[in-house]
Amino acid sequence: MSEARYRMICIDLDGTLLCPRGTVTDRVRNAIHQALRAGLLVVFATGRNWTESRTVLEAVQHYDSAVFVGGAMVVDTKNEVTLHRTMMEPSLAAEVSDLLERNGHAVLALQDTGSAGVDYVVSAEIPVNTETARWMSMTRAALHRVPRLGNFSHQHTIRVGIVAEPSETARLQEQLAAQFGERIVTQAIRVPTANVDVLEIFDPAVNKWQGILHVARRHEIDPSQIICIGDDLNDLPMIRNAGLGVAMGNARPEVKAVAKLTIKPNHEEGLAEFLEELVERHLVEPEVE
Repeated sequence: MSEARYRMICIDLDGTLLCPRGTVTDRVRNAIHQALRAGLLVVFATGRNWTESRTVLEAVQHYDSAVFVGGAMVVDTKNEVTLHRTMMEPSLAAEVSDLLERNGHAVLALQDTGSAGVDYVVSAEIPVNTETARWMSMTRAALHRVPRLGNFSHQHTIRVGIVAEPSETARLQEQLAAQFGERIVTQAIRVPTANVDVLEIFDPAVNKWQGILHVARRHEIDPSQIICIGDDLNDLPMIRNAGLGVAMGNARPEVKAVAKLTIKPNHEEGLAEFLEELVERHLVEPEVE
């Protein structure tokens, strides 16, 4: 690998940068700063929104352009400026919310926080489950409750979602596909420690790779010069399209199948080892499974 081949590294947070405890280890933080000192542009690309990511950015101490909400938002985190956003069409968000509420689920409508003043609008008439309440408490997300999101205006809605057991999210994905087809894109993100999925519904133009391309264009970086590292289904577009797509050892099989390289899992500091090797030798070798 030549020194100039890669200029930009895009890193997922949960399951990739974060260890299984959900924290940033010293070795990972130091490896990221090694990459920065080597002149590489480091971009975080996460399904979280900015509020939910702040503690991670504080732990790493790296503030630059970052891709949030699975690609729906790109934010200059240093200057706290939104560079790009893709909203859901309000009537579509209301229709999706109505279907989910009729199936007995409290809906979480992620908002453009800067415009709406809150992070989530949540169904008030249907109780949220334990995992949803825990996540909102841990991330200190600001909530606004309304009786039903099927009747909400959705002026600032970026994403609609629920938290449920995997069998239930699979059932709902079939219903959503039958009713909405290509009008939406859905993804179920697994939370293995809790045996639940986060089912997310977006505008079909949204994915992490599109957000990453927005950052790359600002820096005149070609897609072939980008490394993308992740572990879950929402990482598939960026790993498939990057110059070097990297799967964590703990990644879903679908992610490993499209990656050009698989590294050690997050509980073995796989990301840190990869970055150290990249900076020191500009050479990476796949893990033998």
